[in-house]
Amino acid sequence: MARTLGLGPGGAGLVAAFHTMTQCWGTAAAGELPLSDVSPDGSPIEFAAELDGAHPALQFAVEPMAPGVPAKDPAAARKVMSTLVERYGVDAERWSAVAEVLLPDDAACPHVAMYGAEARRDGPVRFKVWFYLDVEGPLRNSDLLDAALERLGLSARRPVFGARPDERGRGVPFLLSLDLADDATARVKVYARHFAGSADEMAATLAGHPGFRSDEVRSLCRLAGERPDFSTQPAVTCVSLAGAGGVDRTRATLYVPLWTYAPNDALIRDRMCRFLAAQPGAVQRYERLLADVAHRPLDAGTGVHNYVSWRPGGSGLRRKIYLSPQMHDVNPPLFGAGRSDRTEGPAAWTAAGSGRA
Repeated sequence: MARTLGLGPGGAGLVAAFHTMTQCWGTAAAGELPLSDVSPDGSPIEFAAELDGAHPALQFAVEPMAPGVPAKDPAAARKVMSTLVERYGVDAERWSAVAEVLLPDDAACPHVAMYGAEARRDGPVRFKVWFYLDVEGPLRNSDLLDAALERLGLSARRPVFGARPDERGRGVPFLLSLDLADDATARVKVYARHFAGSADEMAATLAGHPGFRSDEVRSLCRLAGERPDFSTQPAVTCVSLAGAGGVDRTRATLYVPLWTYAPNDALIRDRMCRFLAAQPGAVQRYERLLADVAHRPLDAGTGVHNYVSWRPGGSGLRRKIYLSPQMHDVNPPLFGAGRSDRTEGPAAWTAAGSGRA
């Protein structure tokens, strides 16, 4: 994938970072590790690549785990962070503040953290972390978000994210991410799931954010079917609350889930190509990236495509495709193989503002 995007030295640095960040896996095969929440099939890896622009970025996300140890054990997550500080000099101040509440020893959920790295051609590797907000159970997501934002000095930015989830489960916060840097481009991001949302409802949700035209939101949502209904697998939004220097960088991104709304990856590919058709270069890049990752016929089932995302405005259109190496079975279940703790009935975890991470 790094060669496909022409990343050069940036790609070599990203590969080196991958090996560093997965040392905790040892020499274990995929089946010897706990099922992960990074990709829906349980793979502990996800790749994300930009489909637009002359200098695209490639990102990977991994879950720190060790063979024979539950994924919610925080030891591996803490070890990866200490390794990144030692080897790459990443900033640990904000991580430490948040980890005090979001990386407990006795998490109530099966996953606690993911780490990622991203690079562009000839650019430095940049690192990030995602913390789960249901570590004290699904009814505490919003409370833990408030606590984390307070520790980051961002309580005043809480209204940017919006009110607490409604009774249908729209706007359920489930992840908080930090760029592990202390420069002006570092971001703090909040991810929320939107259960029972239609394309029109997603357009209304994003109407207050710059650049989100209703027709374009609906077009992206149709990648989940002609009349998408996100009551079974919710769409996701992400809001960037602020930079490390306290500068307001409010910007939203929409993520549409792909694996539960098609019978196979071949149909998803066809939908993606139609969606990107106005930009032939994006189609070509997408198809080459898909060929890099897929190792079986696309019509054999789902599980290679995870999400597609879109962020308009600012520095220009930014669309990303999220792909799984599918180290486990085809046709991942709703919410992913790594979340067997959750029921398939949304009402069980959307009532009273609860949420699934």
